[in-house]
Amino acid sequence: MKISKNKKHIIVAVGASAGGLEALNAFFGNVVENYDYSYVIIQHLSPDHKSLMAELLAKKTKVPIVAVTDDSIIERNCIYVIPPTMNLVIQDGHLKLLDKPEAKTLNLSIDLFMESLAVAYGRDAVGVILSGTGSDGTRGIQAIKKQGGLVLVQQPEDASFNGMPSSAINTGDVDYIVPAREMIGEIHTYYNDGLIVNYDDETSQKINEQLRTILNILHSSTTINFNYYKRPTILRRTERRMNSLKIKTFDEYINYLHMHSEEVIILYKEFLIGVTKFFRDTKAWDLLETETIPAIVSDKHNGDIIKVWDVACSTGEESYSIAILFEEEIKKQNKDITLKIFATDISEEHIQSASAGVFTKRVVDNVPLSKLNKYFSQEADEFKINPDLRNKIIFSNHDILKDPPFKNMDMVICRNLLIYLKPEVQTAVLHTLHYSLKRDGYLFLGSSESHTALRNSFEAVNGKLNIFKNIIPSERLHSELLTSNVKKGSSTLSRKQKQKSVTPSVSFDGDIKMCISDAIISQFDTASVYIDSDFKVVDAMGAFAKYAQLPETGFSLDLLKMLPDNLKTAVNSATRKAKRTKSDFIYKNVATQKAGVDIMVNVIVKPIFKNNTDDCDYVITFIEQEFTPDTTIQTGVMSIATTPDARIKDLIDEIEETRGELKKALEDAESSNEELQTLNEELLASNEELQSTNEELQSVNEELHTVNVEHVEKMDDLALLNADMDNILNSTQIATIFLDRELTIRKFTPSIQEHFKLIKQDVGRPIEHFLTQLGTGAKSMLKAKIEKVMETGIINETQINKKDGRSYIRRISPFYTGTKKIEGSVITFVDITKTVESQKKLKESQQKFKDFYENDPVMHASVNPSTGRIVECNKIFLDTLKLKSRDEAIGRRIFDFYTDQSKAKGLGLLDQIQKTGVIEGEQMTLVDIDGNHIPIILNSELVVPEVGSSYSRSTLINISDLQRAQQLMYDKNEELQRINTDLEQFVSICSHDLQEPLGTIRFSSDVILKKFNENLDPKATEYLGYIYGAAGRMADQIKGLLEHSRIGQELERTEVDVQELLEIVKYDLGKRLRECNGKIHLSRMPSIWAYKTELRLLFQNLIGNSLKYCKPDVSPVVRISSFEDEGYWTFVINDNGIGIAQDDLDNVFKIFGRVATQHKYEGTGVGLAHCEKIVKLHDGTIWVDSQVNVGSTFYFKIKK
Repeated sequence: MKISKNKKHIIVAVGASAGGLEALNAFFGNVVENYDYSYVIIQHLSPDHKSLMAELLAKKTKVPIVAVTDDSIIERNCIYVIPPTMNLVIQDGHLKLLDKPEAKTLNLSIDLFMESLAVAYGRDAVGVILSGTGSDGTRGIQAIKKQGGLVLVQQPEDASFNGMPSSAINTGDVDYIVPAREMIGEIHTYYNDGLIVNYDDETSQKINEQLRTILNILHSSTTINFNYYKRPTILRRTERRMNSLKIKTFDEYINYLHMHSEEVIILYKEFLIGVTKFFRDTKAWDLLETETIPAIVSDKHNGDIIKVWDVACSTGEESYSIAILFEEEIKKQNKDITLKIFATDISEEHIQSASAGVFTKRVVDNVPLSKLNKYFSQEADEFKINPDLRNKIIFSNHDILKDPPFKNMDMVICRNLLIYLKPEVQTAVLHTLHYSLKRDGYLFLGSSESHTALRNSFEAVNGKLNIFKNIIPSERLHSELLTSNVKKGSSTLSRKQKQKSVTPSVSFDGDIKMCISDAIISQFDTASVYIDSDFKVVDAMGAFAKYAQLPETGFSLDLLKMLPDNLKTAVNSATRKAKRTKSDFIYKNVATQKAGVDIMVNVIVKPIFKNNTDDCDYVITFIEQEFTPDTTIQTGVMSIATTPDARIKDLIDEIEETRGELKKALEDAESSNEELQTLNEELLASNEELQSTNEELQSVNEELHTVNVEHVEKMDDLALLNADMDNILNSTQIATIFLDRELTIRKFTPSIQEHFKLIKQDVGRPIEHFLTQLGTGAKSMLKAKIEKVMETGIINETQINKKDGRSYIRRISPFYTGTKKIEGSVITFVDITKTVESQKKLKESQQKFKDFYENDPVMHASVNPSTGRIVECNKIFLDTLKLKSRDEAIGRRIFDFYTDQSKAKGLGLLDQIQKTGVIEGEQMTLVDIDGNHIPIILNSELVVPEVGSSYSRSTLINISDLQRAQQLMYDKNEELQRINTDLEQFVSICSHDLQEPLGTIRFSSDVILKKFNENLDPKATEYLGYIYGAAGRMADQIKGLLEHSRIGQELERTEVDVQELLEIVKYDLGKRLRECNGKIHLSRMPSIWAYKTELRLLFQNLIGNSLKYCKPDVSPVVRISSFEDEGYWTFVINDNGIGIAQDDLDNVFKIFGRVATQHKYEGTGVGLAHCEKIVKLHDGTIWVDSQVNVGSTFYFKIKK
């Protein structure tokens, strides 16, 4: 065996068909530039359309993609794409293009190239089969494998179409069955990190011996014989263990196995790696659920038992899946049926895991949610099968290759076991599975497995999904198939290898027995010959040449043509007797010659039947007469010396037997002819179907052309959309740059010039070429941040301040594709200069607020509403409570600084602020450290920040001075009330005491004037008139003063309709209006809350003055209006009277203040004083604008 690291040019042939583009993207998405391989893609392409393969793959890999031209030299690190209209072969390191055959000829382009690649590159050829229908590539990978190359096939479950992968897998020549994305890693490991075994003729014998030794070690330690398994699988997994241990040769590894028993177990587990999951291959399980299982349950009656055998169950997911489907169907059909599932596996560890019935969340992801909730119970992060379902499955350790099978099964499941076994062992296992099934039982195989060896015994339920129905039950277990295959598993050498072997290995089971046989035959001078059913010599031992010789002309292996007539007759007759009786037969005393001497020979015939059929081979032994056969052998005996009658009878029997055989042969021929005719009709029907299919394909091709046109239109739409995106990016003026996963520039906006001097030609260049201006440290840091964002998907933001004073936010975001896969990054630079300036101003404002807060003469404190503890306070708070530092306040409960009465009230306020969020005007009392009480007014509001705990922001106003002022005001008010009372009493006394003498004076003067007028001189009369008038005026003033003092006593506001009130005033002034011919004009008046009597007096005085102080010979006109003014009603009374001088405006509202006029007008001087007092009662003001000889306008405002 030669083991070496790869130093040669490796050619990877990638074959794909339907669904191949997705698989190719997955394959080449993991290819890197420094892999020193060449790749040739052979895909079934339509000759009528231009291939976009190169452009599409260029998005997935940086490896150069080359369209093949004729006689191209194949270069390393390149991907070659075949033209759609040509076939391709490789010769002498050149790629040769060939014309495709005519349209009606089957074109297997993948096979064609791979076969040429196998011849040209041998062990340096790699065959890869991806998604596709049909079987193209199957012959090609067989050719590559025959030359010692590497073969990889996409997992059927991973492929969009599994026809080509399944066909390749069925050959048994596949080294790796993996998803497309993992293939390049396996190739690289195989040729660079792994061991390359060269299977030339000189080393094949030694390799077989070494592998056989390894398998014997495993067999003796584990009782499992891995000779049944395909050699590529065994060899690949053995090499994997050798690679991990850094062991270079098989001899070293054999020694290591002898010295380290734990490695035997590891290798054993490596061989038994199980791949399974719940409801694997969804379409197949859907068919079981909807058709197969309902049919099985439907055929059962209440009380019956359904029996299922799950072979190679691994960790049990498959067994529980089938149990769930049967259980649901039994309940659906409402039957009382017992379900028994026998789940077996060769691995004890797998059986223990399956028996536990505990699975992780990842394992049960494929279980539908309804079934998961029904049949599993969750315990922490694990899911456990319900006991009722678990009890329906019997898990057992079982080796199908040697242990007795189960019998009368309704269903047998054997998925993905046969693909690991040799073809002849696959056949034996299929016989075992067939034997275990009852009539109409179902066989469920893996997606890459076949039942070809027993296709006549099964009817396909769904051949694509590998579900079959047993129509011809097996009555006999063909255990001899496995027995013979065990012996074949020892790997016999080819005839060529035997010739080159100098010291062949001797085994107890074969060579020792052969030596014993040779010794016996030599000792007794006998000869034995092995012939087939047509008398052709297969092998011979002993002195066979003494009894037979080659024909004089020509060459033949026919034994009858080599024997003399007597022996020929004896052999012919004896073989027929032995076959008919199915036992050994001896033909005695046959006369013949040996070296010219007459001798007697006994002919012993032993029939060897094949596979429980009537066909048999024979072992014929020639023994001279003097030798007496062992009497213990039960044989039929015939002597050549018997009577002629007996001989004739024997010949007649042979003739009859021959006639029977001829008749049977004729019947078989007729049957075959009928089958051929049927087959011919089927072929004709198939041809018609193919023609129909061809028409359908043409129709599909037309549809594809239409789809292609639609795709072109879609591309135009995408181009327009791309233009829209460019315009949006440009209009936002946000500097943006797009990078792929290799940090290469894909796109950028014009605004990026502020940060990187990029031009259009820079697209496709690495971004690190433009980071040098940042410096080495900043360059590596930015690159690391970009890579981390692509790895984690977390956005990174950094503020950048430029020398010109501008500030930016550099945001690095992951670039997601439509499938939510990260395929690059996006870097944006957002100008935040104004935001930074605003933040600076905000900071300054916050500092100002902090200074104000700290230096405000009003106490401020923040309290946690849940605990009542102080979280912040200002300096005046500390000074007021005579605390030395904040540490003495912060963290303490606010209740520590309340009086007992305020503490009780404070508890309620804490609840209130948490519910309502506000406290207003609550009077509380603080206590400083000296025990002095400080009355305060508490106002507080709840603050709930986005981050952190809520707190109350409180203002505590010290009202000590206010309370002292209030007390002083209260005292003053009491004094004023006392003085006012005294004044009212004084006014009352004055009005009463003065009224009486004034009345006497006026009455006396009036009597004197009336009685003694004639006796008085004119002067005395005049003076008495003065006395009378003065006394009257004095009485009016005293009355007015009394009325003025009584205004505002015992009043109550009511809603007053001013419009109606003015109409009453007009009515009261009706006589005066008629006397002076005056007019009053009213605008629309409101309704207000006022003192109705006082308001009536107010309007009456003002309107009366307007009528009183009118100009001579001019009719007075009074206009009254109103309007709203910020919470007040303003009323306006305008007249055309004599007016008031500017100097007198300040005195008109004083009591007894009268204005000098040209004419004398009646009045006491208290009317406007009344008006001012009434307006003040309504919390308003009154003023006047006037111009002499033009008129006056009085204004007064009353609060709403």
